Amino acid sequence: MPIEPLHRLQALLKAEADSLAIRETAGRPIALGWATVELDRAASELGAALGIPAECFLGTAESLALGARCRVAHHALPGGVSLVLLEPATEGRLAAALARVGEGPAAIWLAVPDLPAAIDALRLARVDTAAGRAGPFGVERLVLDGPVHGPHRLLVQLTGTI
Repeated sequence: MPIEPLHRLQALLKAEADSLAIRETAGRPIALGWATVELDRAASELGAALGIPAECFLGTAESLALGARCRVAHHALPGGVSLVLLEPATEGRLAAALARVGEGPAAIWLAVPDLPAAIDALRLARVDTAAGRAGPFGVERLVLDGPVHGPHRLLVQLTGTI
């Protein structure tokens, strides 16, 4: 199978490398989210395309900010970046992304060393964030600087070594 999904994920990383969210927060990409309408199929098909066994995608907390059920393959992508499969759980942002652009890269999680400082830096740049909500990597803050259909940026502060 072609490596087209990997190219699409890498394109999201490249596009986000110069984004305001990364510049203003010094966030480090720790995960990319792939929107799908069916988690099991995506784990099998996308996993096969990327060389990730389907059983590596583990169930985790939902992303309330995106309205999505999640399965995570930790450190599955180049650079140790995790891959998150996202399936709509509500009529939220993920459902909007699927309706507008179909299956594919839809989100990026950025680990920041100091979440309150990152939020302050974004405010100074006139970029808002949503209230903190539960997600697959703990409390996440959605950066509100793009369209409702994404791609979405989520800030997280990881405990311990990031």
